[in-house]
Amino acid sequence: MDNKAFGITFSSILASGVVFFGAANAGAFAVDTWLFPTEEFGDNTYIGTTDVSNMELADAKLLFGGQVESWRQGAELMVTYQDVTAPYPLDSAQILLDETVASAEDGTQNQFVYDLPTATTAKFLAEQFPVAAFSDADVETINTKLEAALASGQKQSRVTISDDTLALQQETVSEAAFTHSIESKDAFVIAEALNGFVLEPGATFSFLDFLANVELSNITDAELSQMASAIYSAVLKTNLLVDERSIGATAPTSIPIGHEAAINRQLGVDFVFTNPNASSFTLGMSLDSSTIGAALNGYPLVYDYQITTGKEDKVKPRLIKQYSAFVTSGKVVEETGRNGLRLNVIRTITADGQEMEVETVSTDFYPPVHIVEVYPLTVKAEAPATGTAPKPGEPGFVDANGDGVHDDTSDGTTTTPQPGQPGFIDQNGDGVHDGTPVTPQPGQPGFIDLDGDGQHDGTTTTPQPGWPGYTDIDGDGVHDGNTDEDDEEKDPAYDKGGNSINP
Repeated sequence: MDNKAFGITFSSILASGVVFFGAANAGAFAVDTWLFPTEEFGDNTYIGTTDVSNMELADAKLLFGGQVESWRQGAELMVTYQDVTAPYPLDSAQILLDETVASAEDGTQNQFVYDLPTATTAKFLAEQFPVAAFSDADVETINTKLEAALASGQKQSRVTISDDTLALQQETVSEAAFTHSIESKDAFVIAEALNGFVLEPGATFSFLDFLANVELSNITDAELSQMASAIYSAVLKTNLLVDERSIGATAPTSIPIGHEAAINRQLGVDFVFTNPNASSFTLGMSLDSSTIGAALNGYPLVYDYQITTGKEDKVKPRLIKQYSAFVTSGKVVEETGRNGLRLNVIRTITADGQEMEVETVSTDFYPPVHIVEVYPLTVKAEAPATGTAPKPGEPGFVDANGDGVHDDTSDGTTTTPQPGQPGFIDQNGDGVHDGTPVTPQPGQPGFIDLDGDGQHDGTTTTPQPGWPGYTDIDGDGVHDGNTDEDDEEKDPAYDKGGNSINP
């Protein structure tokens, strides 16, 4: 075969192979595309927290199928109803993988589809929140909320089920009442405005802000404090949060100790509290000639809240002495004083009669009012009682003779000379007349002890032979004294033979 024939044959075979290969691939593409298409997710596609971008649906389903059991073991669903949170049992929870994968949309964040048995949810609610009578419709509504909470695929999910969409019957959750001393007609206007006030979920109530919307003519802060205290007493028996509450300077007489919520409009002293629940509460307020009452109505709470006060510690007042020129004698009592008071307000939280928690709500301290006594600026020395002589150092003590005993001055004469007066003697240097001369002791002014025997020498000033300071240069046995000539050093003198004549 020549070269030309070979080239033609080879080209024909190569072209046939190309056509056959292309047809085969085109056929496979056509089969995959039109007859048996393979589905996959597009870019930026997530199911839960997992990126499934460009992953085939079947692979994604297989991936999640392997994660279901580990999720079930580590996942946690916390359910809150009013004041209690409990874990939901996920043993019977099912992840619907087919529905999850089929409903996922490309390029978005998608969620899992869960199935929680309604019977499991109903049993859970009855066991954990027995105070609430959930209807079948409530159970279905709550079950849907739980499934939605799990849809994100998080290890831990939280959901609050006690919102106002439930068909639960509201009841009186807490109430308080006490006698009052209110006389203002405005108080009845405020009570009527407060009665029926709805505190929405998460809302905050301010007593002063509420008063700003009520027309008032004449009501005292003390009367407003009694109204606020009634509400505060009811709030204490719930899980509502007290944001701001104050007490007065003195213990109240019309309000139970520990339940005071003082109001002072001028200083901006307010009473504020917040509803932390997902459901609303309605405030009830009543006021008659002798009793004021407050109540909170809403979904029943699981826990019971009991309020008690600890031991009342009395705080005694101090005595404050003041001095005034307007008081000439005796004393004037400006304030008789009053005991102070300190006590703790304690809340005990129970469930089915079992104590769950004990907490100190507040420590209320009412300071004492101190006793104030006013005295004269100068105090006159009082004469000692008849028959009782003053002692040394006491007012009126006279000792002219220096015998340490008070001199009788009943005739009105005083013989004790003062410093600078004739006859004044002060040998011991204490600034007080000594009376009869007193022998000074060692260390006192005027003490002389030339002989070194530790006894005062009296008026003898000349040292005797053997005493300290004795000098006898001329050898005559008499103290030479201390003259200027003795103090001056004499130049030596010599005779004609060179011998010293004044050694």
